[in-house]
Amino acid sequence: MNYNGYRIISDEKEIADFYQGEYPVEDILENEYVIISGVDGKEDFYCKHNNEIISVEYPFFYHDIEGKIKPRNPQQRCAMDLLLNPESKIKLLRGVYGSGKDYLMRYGAINLIERGKFDKIIFVRPNITVAGIPDIGALPGTAEEKLEWCLGPFYDMTGGREETEKMLAEEKLEIVPLGFIRGRSFRNSIIYVTEGQNMTTEMVKLLIGRVGEGSELWINADNHQVDRKIFENDNGILKMMDRLSGNPLFGYVYLPTTERSEVARLADLLDD
Repeated sequence: MNYNGYRIISDEKEIADFYQGEYPVEDILENEYVIISGVDGKEDFYCKHNNEIISVEYPFFYHDIEGKIKPRNPQQRCAMDLLLNPESKIKLLRGVYGSGKDYLMRYGAINLIERGKFDKIIFVRPNITVAGIPDIGALPGTAEEKLEWCLGPFYDMTGGREETEKMLAEEKLEIVPLGFIRGRSFRNSIIYVTEGQNMTTEMVKLLIGRVGEGSELWINADNHQVDRKIFENDNGILKMMDRLSGNPLFGYVYLPTTERSEVARLADLLDD
């Protein structure tokens, strides 16, 4: 499906038509963003909600350690607005290496927890190792110790192990293996799923079915990093985009630009 969750309008006539109300708004999907890119370099942002085109305010997250977190490019601005939109209950970010998928989701989720919008983060990561690298076998320790490898992203972004363990102790963060999620129902939580490209349609259906009252499902994925053949033949993220795009409860943004570092951008040059 050739859909990015936003469209960029840069043609002068189309821009004029948009502002004069003559642009074919019916072609814009619900929760799709419109980026107006004028010849003077000025950009305006809009989104379709409840069948109306509304202006998008400049979004930011605030974190006690990092301070104010702002978007670095137009697509990140759309993604941050999506994460803050309470009407979208299923939110998907896709993008290239280092484009900010986890960065924005982690800070967005922590920001909303600290503001009291949700009670906790339910962190889910498919237990799939990188393709071509042998598994290291069974891990020692308790269930919590076995799952500690999942927390690396939180260590990176929350001030280290101590801050992450504080969130766990305060029950603001819970790690749930995907294989043990059946039968659960999460209320007033952000169900945060990373590495979502490694899920089948049944796995995605299972996750959607866990969303209880007051909860949202956040998923990020990079389909260039699929680690098993089965996820190429049956990919739940692609199926979700195909079936849910345009649904008022679903929002999606593709992030095309690597922001991690100049070196990280070189990874894209190795794609076939």
